[in-house]
Amino acid sequence: MMTALLSASSGVVRAEEPAACEAPIAVPGAFQVAWISPVNKRARNRSQLQVVRVGDLRAWVNQNGADQSRLLQGMGYVGPVGGRKAKKDWKVTIFDVQSEQLCRPVADAEAGADLLGAPVCSDDITRRLDRWETDCGYTLDRAEEDWARGLDTFRISWEQAASQGFCVMPLDRFLDGA
Repeated sequence: MMTALLSASSGVVRAEEPAACEAPIAVPGAFQVAWISPVNKRARNRSQLQVVRVGDLRAWVNQNGADQSRLLQGMGYVGPVGGRKAKKDWKVTIFDVQSEQLCRPVADAEAGADLLGAPVCSDDITRRLDRWETDCGYTLDRAEEDWARGLDTFRISWEQAASQGFCVMPLDRFLDGA
């Protein structure tokens, strides 16, 4: 069970991560991933993107509702009240990828080792891209005070992700079709 902890330096109430990581979900050899970002966020060729499987994202939306604020909570991007960040315009970029192009950002695992279909990221890529991401390779769903396990995350460079093409759409349009 997660407990709340007050961070004196930032004044932000944060939950501790679980003592042990939950198992990730196995992935097939080829699938689609989604990068969710604010509309004005750009990536360069070598930028490392945090992505989630499109199938997992659609299943999450079907279970939790097609609401932008709620999805951003599930991704760990916004807290229980949502706030200004949840009201911004967001986009989703969808890529076709091969599992070997991705890596799982799991700390304390051997870099390059296969972890249920995808390799573990090297230490320089494993570092958290967002402060609400775990070292377990998944996000924390921040809808409630006792944060729950979110979606499995992966890393991929923009250059590799875009190599087979991509589709960009407003997040609300994606939610309407999920």
